[in-house]
Amino acid sequence: MPQGGNGVEVKLCPSPEGTTEVFILCRSTDRQKKEEAIHDRFVTRIEEGLKRFQKSCTDGRVKKASIVERRIGRLLERNQRAASLFDIEVKEVDGAVKITWTVKNNLSDWARISEGCYLLRSNVSDWEPEDLWTAYIQLTKAEEAFRLNKHDLELRPVWHQLEHRVNAHISRSIIL
Repeated sequence: MPQGGNGVEVKLCPSPEGTTEVFILCRSTDRQKKEEAIHDRFVTRIEEGLKRFQKSCTDGRVKKASIVERRIGRLLERNQRAASLFDIEVKEVDGAVKITWTVKNNLSDWARISEGCYLLRSNVSDWEPEDLWTAYIQLTKAEEAFRLNKHDLELRPVWHQLEHRVNAHISRSIIL
């Protein structure tokens, strides 16, 4: 795969439907490391939460499966990026609540393989993948600069649909 700069590999892929669109497959080592850290953090949070819940059940502080299930639901909701990697079972046995869980390795393997990869779509089919990547990076930098300056310029979204209202809105913003 050709290099797109800054540790990014890029590859041009034609559209499977045969349209004029092209796809650029990108693999970034920096993004892979970032996504691995995020993934690990969510998995760790879920496992630590499950261990806390298990301990509270073992200590006898929680005696109803429904309470544990709700707590687990909130835990998984807060850590959605890794929630699908867990099979969790809550049972009431002899007046005590038992929690068991397993990590689905096949989903975890797919998550690991896809970390750092993403797909861009373009209607420009006659450029080299490295040029498309460079244009994409320039676009993201321009968007970031606009976001930073938007506050200083006190710009707000324009939701008007009639031209005279848009012009009035822009004129008012410039005067202020």
